[in-house]
Amino acid sequence: RGLGPARPGQMAAMEPAPMHDVLPIIFAVSAAGLLCMYPLVLLVWICLDFRAASGQSKQDSASMSDAEKHSAPVARWSSAQVALMELRKACDFARGLVSLLVRVLRLAGYSAMLAPWFLQIAYAYVTNPLLRSSIRYGPNARNFLDIYLPEDALGSIGGKSEKKAPVVVVVMGGAWIIGHRVWNAHIGMRLAAAGNVVVAVDYRNFPSASVPDMVEDLERSMDWIFANIGSYGGDVGNMAMLGQSAGAHLQALLLVERAIAEVSAPSAKEATRKGGDSVAHKPAAPGACCSASGAWSVRDLKGWVGVSGAYDLVNLDEHLQAKGIASWLPRLVPGSDLARYSPTTVLLESPALHPASPLAADIADRLPPVVLFHGEDDASVPSSSSSGLAAALRAKGARSVVLDIRAGIAHSTPVVEDPFRGGDMQVEIVARLLGPCAERRLAALPPPWPQPPRRIVDAAMYLMPF
Repeated sequence: RGLGPARPGQMAAMEPAPMHDVLPIIFAVSAAGLLCMYPLVLLVWICLDFRAASGQSKQDSASMSDAEKHSAPVARWSSAQVALMELRKACDFARGLVSLLVRVLRLAGYSAMLAPWFLQIAYAYVTNPLLRSSIRYGPNARNFLDIYLPEDALGSIGGKSEKKAPVVVVVMGGAWIIGHRVWNAHIGMRLAAAGNVVVAVDYRNFPSASVPDMVEDLERSMDWIFANIGSYGGDVGNMAMLGQSAGAHLQALLLVERAIAEVSAPSAKEATRKGGDSVAHKPAAPGACCSASGAWSVRDLKGWVGVSGAYDLVNLDEHLQAKGIASWLPRLVPGSDLARYSPTTVLLESPALHPASPLAADIADRLPPVVLFHGEDDASVPSSSSSGLAAALRAKGARSVVLDIRAGIAHSTPVVEDPFRGGDMQVEIVARLLGPCAERRLAALPPPWPQPPRRIVDAAMYLMPF
């Protein structure tokens, strides 16, 4: 930086670099040094421990009996195995930390490249006159939702018109940690422009909540939506759900658990329907996420679309570990029981869904039509997650299951890159569930906005870590 222009035959004068240029370099070198020193320090500690152990063994060898001398090599070999395991743990930790840092840097680069267009969406969200934002649906933190209204639904607000619009309930992804309802701004405005009332639901994230708490939040939001969306011009008889990644996992768990609870404890549900008031949320069985409370049923839905969903947490945890990411998913669920909170496993192992159970047919019949969309090139959640759930749903007799796995599609493509290229993957799938009218409205729309230059979107995809 300090080299200025020099005349021929003369070396340029060196100027001292400003401190704000030096500090990032010092920080980076220090961080790299610490990462390298950790496994080295642990290796030195293991060697010193070996040396102390060998010295102690020499002192004790004289007093050993013949039997003890024969067993000594076994003990030393066991110590070596323990040491190798500790060294492997240290290396795995260092590899995971480096992998995490690389992913954070790639995500920062991805966000920076697309920031001008993300800011346009944020500005449209803040200034949108058809948005009703931050409506509370429950008593817990982050129990808020946004409602995106189509222009022709304004006359239906407050019951001023008989005309009602289809309703789409969307739940974002975010690895159960960084999800927020604002992430649905782009698809919310797009679906609203196609004539739908869109409800973007927020929920508590980890570490302030576990998976059962998140599902409870979604169930409360559905209670509120069925009870109130009519006053915003929404048609409760034409409602679909859409979830992406972690949101798809939570919605799938909600639908499966809710269907089981409705059949296993119908009296609570019937009492709620007759009385008109929502009863307290109390799971139907120990460990269950859902109850049969609230004046709605899963069979009231027109359909559910799961996009890039993580439906088998056990396999996902193994997949992430194979990519060098330390196991953290068990912290999301009580008792670290990933299988218990995996929709695929619940379908396959729930006693209520056993072929011999008299409830199995009724539970399967209650589930709405399902569309599972996944990219073949998804490196974050493998497409086998969707194919496994589809197989489980079909095995249990679900009414309609469509599996759509497409080549060349990554984890974030349906949510970010496809709309930025002028596509409507998610919107087209939902429109098919809502009927021909919704499809015609979508076909009449101009391409999605905004659209960055394609080269920038392609370059950003190479940086995307998910």
